Amino acid sequence: MIQALIGPTFTQEVLQTTQPVGTLRFEGLHHTVLATVQAEVHTKPGDLCDSLCAQADMDRMERLGIFAGLSWIRRGDTLVYRLIELPWVVPVPNGRISDEEGISLGAGFKAPNLLGRAIASEFLFLVGSSTEWQWSLGASRVGSLPLGWEFFTSRTDRWDEGRGYSEVSYTSRAFGQGPTDGPLRALAEIQVTQVHADRPHIALSPDRTDVIPMLRLGGLWDGRDRLSLTTHGLYQEMSIRKSGEPFNGPVDSWEYLSDTRLWLPLWDRWGIHASHLLQVQTGRIDGWQTYVWGGVNTVRGLSGNWAQTPSEEIGTLEIRWLAVPVHPVDVWGANLYFGIQLLAGTDVGVGWKDKWGEKQGAGYFGGADLIVPFIDRVRLVASISPEVGWKAGFAVGLFEKSVIERYRVR
Repeated sequence: MIQALIGPTFTQEVLQTTQPVGTLRFEGLHHTVLATVQAEVHTKPGDLCDSLCAQADMDRMERLGIFAGLSWIRRGDTLVYRLIELPWVVPVPNGRISDEEGISLGAGFKAPNLLGRAIASEFLFLVGSSTEWQWSLGASRVGSLPLGWEFFTSRTDRWDEGRGYSEVSYTSRAFGQGPTDGPLRALAEIQVTQVHADRPHIALSPDRTDVIPMLRLGGLWDGRDRLSLTTHGLYQEMSIRKSGEPFNGPVDSWEYLSDTRLWLPLWDRWGIHASHLLQVQTGRIDGWQTYVWGGVNTVRGLSGNWAQTPSEEIGTLEIRWLAVPVHPVDVWGANLYFGIQLLAGTDVGVGWKDKWGEKQGAGYFGGADLIVPFIDRVRLVASISPEVGWKAGFAVGLFEKSVIERYRVR
């Protein structure tokens, strides 16, 4: 009897078998519709399936984001997948630690598996430096079709420290990508943002309120082995976004984006993560569309609000060690998971308006990431930088840094 546990650190025992799979069995499903997991499993009755084959099936099921743990076992000619579901709905704490706003705290509800079909929904709110609510709904399929989708809407009332203004903003967007059953995908996004600023030269409209429609088109390659704790693979996204004209609004700009994330396994629990984010804006933009960088979500070691530029380039290289392997845990009767990863590395940032390299900075860091459901990571970071006189700093961040640097508040 041979079993493999979810995560990149199990000691994989290779199943040597010449006996084809006669039956597939899924144990532990209480909320999930069977067809939802069957769509991710490539093994069919009659196939030969070894340890690597079973692990590949589990990796695809993990990407649904609805399980606290997965394992497999072979019983004669029956291949059994044993699944531990996350709660179908759970109250969660919420927080934002950003270079522009400081700390805001709140709560909300997350449901990763609506209708048992891996449809994720969340409602969150924040109070503090930023007062915000947001709601989203999305999934990696439309029925049996491999088309990923997401709807998102939010309202934010905040003070922007970096650019020195107060704003009330509303954002709604619809996003789609596909086919999600393979690594190569097309993507499209429609977004409408309304921003009211309390001083001139932030919004372009005379009443200091801009309503900006945006359209983004592009493609991506998603070759990650799994999402919650990636150990190897490449994520590459490239897109072009048009804002304002000819759709409407005072803005008339283009944005060119390249987002690269690479994971390389070394040995046992060790690995390397590298990322590169390039965002270039041209044309007529509002003040609120510039990028604020420096700090825990961009270039660790630099002070928050270190630079504000229309275009930016951020590179990261870090080595990681999984100190506590990810494992299911029972918290007050709810199936969750937990792990700890230690890391150290360097970030480099470049920003500009007219000429590349007008603003440059780098930092060095070390820390621990707590790996948990729903927010992926809680990052505890100590950092230094020559640009701030090698003064040591400590900060807390949420989510994978290469993810949150894309979606931090502008």
